[in-house]
Amino acid sequence: MSLPRDRGDEHNGARSRGPVMTVVSGGAGNGRAEHRRNAANGDGAAVNPTALAGTLKHHLNVQSNLCAALEQLADALPAEVRNDDCLALARSIYPIVHRSHTFEERELFPYLKAHCPADPELPDTLDRLHGEHWEDEAFAEEVQHELMAFAADRDAVDVEKLGYMLRGFFTGVRRHLAFEREYILPIIEGREKT
Repeated sequence: MSLPRDRGDEHNGARSRGPVMTVVSGGAGNGRAEHRRNAANGDGAAVNPTALAGTLKHHLNVQSNLCAALEQLADALPAEVRNDDCLALARSIYPIVHRSHTFEERELFPYLKAHCPADPELPDTLDRLHGEHWEDEAFAEEVQHELMAFAADRDAVDVEKLGYMLRGFFTGVRRHLAFEREYILPIIEGREKT
């Protein structure tokens, strides 16, 4: 089973015995650092749109890889899931989702509000995305809890319910990511040209 990671080092210092899915895409590193240097108190005023787009792409890729790992785990339930893999994946879910949402709420959304005031649909869209972030994070905590319970005592967890829960979570996250790729990312990339 492959696990998502958002760093290049071994997860929590432990060596993995199997293949590991890399969650970080290669090209966004410099843009993220530049973006952080250019951020201005969360108002979006001094943010470089190229760096912002790079950071958004990074978070979209990390979450996409998380969804792929969760789907792989759901497909392998129950017998082909190793407890250490299950625990490592469980521990990564909330931090990955929360980190991505924090970036969007503190940096991306303020930038969009500051630079796209003429878009009449944008405020409602950002409100909807904010609500989805809250729901996704709550669901991420539930999934994390259930995966940890499964790893602790497989007999105490309804495997069909767990599989259904995993699929509900990663399907919803993928839908959210697709919208951000198709609607939000082109707005930011369009700002790079102005």
